[in-house]
Amino acid sequence: MTVPAQPSHGEIELAARVTRLEQENARLCKIRDALISHVESGSARTPDPYAIFEHSVVLAEQVRERTEALNQAMDDLRESNQALESARREAEQANHSKSRFLAAVSHDLLQPLNAARLFTGSLQAQPLEPRAAELAHSLGASLEAVEHLLGTLVDISRLDAGVITPDLSSFAVQDLLDTLATEFGQLAAAEGLGFRYAPVPARVVTDSHLLARILRNFFTNAVRYTAAGEVMLACRRRGDRLLIQVWDTGPGMDEDTLARVFQEFHRGATARIHHDRGLGLGLAIVERVAGLLDHPVSVRSRVGRGSVFSVAVPLGH
Repeated sequence: MTVPAQPSHGEIELAARVTRLEQENARLCKIRDALISHVESGSARTPDPYAIFEHSVVLAEQVRERTEALNQAMDDLRESNQALESARREAEQANHSKSRFLAAVSHDLLQPLNAARLFTGSLQAQPLEPRAAELAHSLGASLEAVEHLLGTLVDISRLDAGVITPDLSSFAVQDLLDTLATEFGQLAAAEGLGFRYAPVPARVVTDSHLLARILRNFFTNAVRYTAAGEVMLACRRRGDRLLIQVWDTGPGMDEDTLARVFQEFHRGATARIHHDRGLGLGLAIVERVAGLLDHPVSVRSRVGRGSVFSVAVPLGH
């Protein structure tokens, strides 16, 4: 989640100064060369060769001064670039250390929440007064939401820290898709949405668990932003890859939103009322997992018509 360093105002001014000095230096060099050429040729059109020669000496001195100023500006620019590069390396190292720390303590972070959820579940199983039962249910829902958000942060930290290694294998993708279709169909029905499933028999080479993670995030995002209509899980062959897609009939996205849809902490503004919009990390995790697997992901969308998210998985034999 490192943000590339942007040039400061001072660096922009320094670069502009270097450009101006280079242009002035080139202009003075041309004038000097022209005057010296006139003196050496002894042209009759030159009324005072000595005066011109003297002027050319002055111009040569100006060129020398401009050259020194240019070299100094270049030295300053190099020092500034070195400082920026050093700061960038330090920021990347700090970000990597943070990611490795979160990845290492993920179990310790989630363990108290898991215990709290167990206690809450036991409390909900007890015969309680209506008000107490409502409070216990709200407490359980809040703990579940916190666990989900913290788990998402830990996941993206583990990906950034490089501690996840894909376990690639060749398998019949329909087995995985059938399981996901059953799960997705139930979730869609619970939200009052239709669900369609269009499989294509094929073998793929990938990590089945990480591929399922990508598709679950696609589907969760589709349900979160689709108020009415349906969601579809479909496959298409494209050359040596299988395109696995999740379609929805949600509000769609404009070009500006499409350009930022896989960025961290980017959240749509049209989630269903009873859905938490989360941290905006689901699709950022998808992009990182897809990069880890070398599976290109893409999205197409039309405002008012819905969206389709795709991942291209290598076909197996």
